[in-house]
Amino acid sequence: MTTTQTDRLVDDYLSRLEEAAAHLQRSRRVELIAEIREHIEAALREEEAGGEVAVRNVLERLGPPEEIVEAAEPAPEAEQRPRGKLEVGAMVTLVVPFIGWLFGIAMVLISKAWSNREKTIGTALALLAAAPFAALAIVDSSSEGTTSTFEVLLFALWVIGGLPSALYLGLRLRRAD
Repeated sequence: MTTTQTDRLVDDYLSRLEEAAAHLQRSRRVELIAEIREHIEAALREEEAGGEVAVRNVLERLGPPEEIVEAAEPAPEAEQRPRGKLEVGAMVTLVVPFIGWLFGIAMVLISKAWSNREKTIGTALALLAAAPFAALAIVDSSSEGTTSTFEVLLFALWVIGGLPSALYLGLRLRRAD
């Protein structure tokens, strides 16, 4: 194996090390990579045999880059999203027709338990439940006191309108664990 190919093995290893160390501050990451590079070079100078076998042996003795980074500086714990009365209240309130949707949306927006994307989807689901009422107002102005199937369906939607939003947010909250 040529020097270029052995250098490529070392470079690949150091690239994996840099990826594993992505959570470290830049200065610490650069320092760690430099330390490991020096260690590899020193170990290769001490190896009796040269070439690919020597490089692979040195890299194998070092171990996986992820373990080196973990030993140097453990990755930060995944951020725990708070979950409490506000989030439960938001999901329950979203099931209460109309005014509950408004309070539920407000509670969802101030909660720190859901990501911005989850808040947007949950809010959109709740607002979609309110949209047919604009259609009902238009249809109701043209009908004269009769109850149509359309109005019955809209009433049913009004009763369960916040349920998809509450279910979605509840599932996202469980997945955060």
